Amino acid sequence: MRVISKPNISPIRTYIRCYSSFIATTKINFRNITRFIGTSSTAYDQKAHNKNLYTFSIHTHVQGSISKDDMVKLYNNKMVGHHTGRKIYDRLLSLAPLSRCPFCGVGTVTTLDHYLPEAKFPTFSVLPYNLVASCKDCNTGKLASYATTQNTKTLHPYYDNFTTEQWLFARVLQTSPVSIEFYVNPPAAWSQVDKDRVQSHFENYKLHTRFSVEASNVLADSREGFILFNSTPIDIQRELHKEFMKYQSRYKNSWETALFQALYQSQWYCNGGYR
Repeated sequence: MRVISKPNISPIRTYIRCYSSFIATTKINFRNITRFIGTSSTAYDQKAHNKNLYTFSIHTHVQGSISKDDMVKLYNNKMVGHHTGRKIYDRLLSLAPLSRCPFCGVGTVTTLDHYLPEAKFPTFSVLPYNLVASCKDCNTGKLASYATTQNTKTLHPYYDNFTTEQWLFARVLQTSPVSIEFYVNPPAAWSQVDKDRVQSHFENYKLHTRFSVEASNVLADSREGFILFNSTPIDIQRELHKEFMKYQSRYKNSWETALFQALYQSQWYCNGGYR
């Protein structure tokens, strides 16, 4: 999981820009609930800061004459599909450092994910704070799932920072060929809520599978390199430790950090288990 600075984009201006190109009668209906959208946006921001987004109620009616379908059309037709709203859409996409998905750290961002799904929380369909750059796998994999308790909330890149301490690890499995198992082991001093949340994030985004696929490619390449250069166990351990230090200095909880940490610490692997 990677952190993204909360977008400095006005929720009200975003909402107005999106509905401004509708025909007059439709525009009036959206304009009539502008204050409600502003109040709801403030509530979202406050609850997100307090880790309480799970307390919002599922709804299909938004306010006034605006329903879920209306807000979905607003997002699809006027934010994604219209040049005025699309500028905000593209700006939100660009916030992900190196275009890397903040939920998994593996995929390239191609879309925006509604952190609270618009199918169940349409009020926040065009709220910048609820729209996070995402890869396709993370966006479609989560679908319309949402947390109903604080412990089951996945990590929100704009509001959560779990990057200063390591909680993602891996272990080397002495199989033939060698394989890697990724797992979550948060620091003991963390609250139970935080421990549960990183575990939920790991499971909900199927990161074990995603990371294992990436690791298998690294293991295959490393094996060929070690054999080609006739590397000694000491050479292998030193090389792996350098890779670990390189990734750990940037992202303590990347799959690469966990992988190379496990590899350099495995005497079995370094002494020929890689073959």
